[in-house]
Amino acid sequence: MQKKVAWVLAAAFAAIVVAGGPAWAEGIKVAVIDVNKVLNESEAGKAARKKMEGRYEELKKKIEAVNGEAQKMKADLDKQKILLGKEKLMEKEEALKAKVAELRELTQKAEKEMQDRQGELTRDVLKIIEVQVDKIVEEGKIDLVLEKTAGVIHHSPSLDITDKVLALVNKEKPGGN
Repeated sequence: MQKKVAWVLAAAFAAIVVAGGPAWAEGIKVAVIDVNKVLNESEAGKAARKKMEGRYEELKKKIEAVNGEAQKMKADLDKQKILLGKEKLMEKEEALKAKVAELRELTQKAEKEMQDRQGELTRDVLKIIEVQVDKIVEEGKIDLVLEKTAGVIHHSPSLDITDKVLALVNKEKPGGN
């Protein structure tokens, strides 16, 4: 009995949606935006990427320095293996293992820092984008904004607000006007 009532209610709801759908959709104003384009081409996005690249280069130099030390230790160990006594050999192998562990830890910390920093900088730029999208939505009385890369298969170019948002974001100073 409950299944039958559920089916009747579902059918009634579907009929209401189908019958009323065109009336609801008639006055809806839709826009499309490519957020990735704004992130990549805006001045704020470029500045964030430049910050990321600068920090990446710093971390890369540190990692390369420790990697160079580890490789030198390995080369020295390979050369001296025959000449060294058992105790000295074990001591140098332990030092090499410690250096490799240091390198691994440094690499992991650098990766995490870069991920965190990228997320933070992206969020900052997305906040600016969101404010500008809100302005365009309010001015254009837009009811629905779809993200182009999130499943929009086709849209009329006249619906695309990406360039408008990009222009507004480029006028915006990070942290607000």
